[in-house]
Amino acid sequence: MELKVEDIQAGDVLLCYSRLTADERTAGSTGYSHVAIALPGGRALQADKGVEVVSVESIFEEYDHIAVLREATAHELWDDERLQALEEFATKQQGKPFNGMGLQRFPARKEKYADDLMERVEGYFEGTTAQVQSDRGLYFCSELITAAFIHVGIIHPSAAVVFTPETFSPSDIAKDKAFGFFRGYVKHSPDYVIPENDYFKSNL
Repeated sequence: MELKVEDIQAGDVLLCYSRLTADERTAGSTGYSHVAIALPGGRALQADKGVEVVSVESIFEEYDHIAVLREATAHELWDDERLQALEEFATKQQGKPFNGMGLQRFPARKEKYADDLMERVEGYFEGTTAQVQSDRGLYFCSELITAAFIHVGIIHPSAAVVFTPETFSPSDIAKDKAFGFFRGYVKHSPDYVIPENDYFKSNL
């Protein structure tokens, strides 16, 4: 389904695809190498070179298309209170540096977290696992978006021990329905053709 920039709603997750980066390690198995979250007024929060609020349209300076994920009951989940919390989160995080080291360490961290997953879940309910913090000193892109979902309460603190921001990649977000369901593509130009092997074309 083809969407326009104006169809994007606040709270939508914006997975960004570029033919130049689709095969890089950071793109994972889906080919999506970047992710942002929509704010009201045609803006988006992202961690690119650092945490910044940009116009959605400006994302197309570096990416060919956006796959839009939206919660099934977005009008209920993204109510005024959560949208206000998202706006406050964006304001507080804006200007923080990019977590380049965290991005490099991501594969090893993900493997380690998978190994002790049940221990951390049990520890949360026993009170021995520390609560995952959404407010961090620096972020890579998917770390920021996962933290935003924790901050506004869509990902509950009890689930945050599984959705640890530093272990989530854009591909993980693409595959996990906690971040929304695929709603369509926004293309950088009308004549651009979504690749036939695009993850969402193959997995709907």
